[in-house]
Amino acid sequence: MRALVLACSLVASVHGLIVVPEAAAQDKTIRLEGDGRLGAAAAEHRGTSSAYGYEGTPPSVVPAMIELGGVGSEDVIYEPGCGDARVVIAAIKAGARKGLGVDIDPDLAEVAYAEVKAAGVEDKVEIRWGNALDVDMSEATVVFLFMGEAFNLVMRPMLWKQLRVGARVVSNDFPMGDWTPDRTLRVDTPGRSYVLYRWTITQEIKSKAAAER
Repeated sequence: MRALVLACSLVASVHGLIVVPEAAAQDKTIRLEGDGRLGAAAAEHRGTSSAYGYEGTPPSVVPAMIELGGVGSEDVIYEPGCGDARVVIAAIKAGARKGLGVDIDPDLAEVAYAEVKAAGVEDKVEIRWGNALDVDMSEATVVFLFMGEAFNLVMRPMLWKQLRVGARVVSNDFPMGDWTPDRTLRVDTPGRSYVLYRWTITQEIKSKAAAER
């Protein structure tokens, strides 16, 4: 997961993700399998995160995110910009049913896949390389973010439309404009403090999203 604040335009790069209009989005992400190595098509995209900067969620903050998300045995996890997949792996170890992590940096996607295999959860976690905004989130019940407020604001209408009532969204450090969180939590680490936000999809939110179509 990365923490970058970049301006969004119609087509803009945010946290290494290409932001495109939702109507144009098609899932062209590639699932990592086998030895977890991406082919020649990934060559020109390597080093994406190094160009923008990469910050993973500190290990000491991860348990607080899992707790705030209320992860349980029936949950399906989605983590856009998953980095090394530490959060989605932790969610599975906390009992989640299955998870999906997506990163546009092929190097990080390969690292994430290797970490998933090392953790022995490859039967429950899928790692994909590509644009996380292209992914259908309708099956997810918990979405974890550490992507910057600009990205969050692009993501918000998609979350409202695609997630079911009762699904939770947890963001590390970044709010979502005027969407008031259900709960916030401050986590202090030796390096700095992090503020975690949690929102729940309600029927009111779903009705609002439908009216905006």
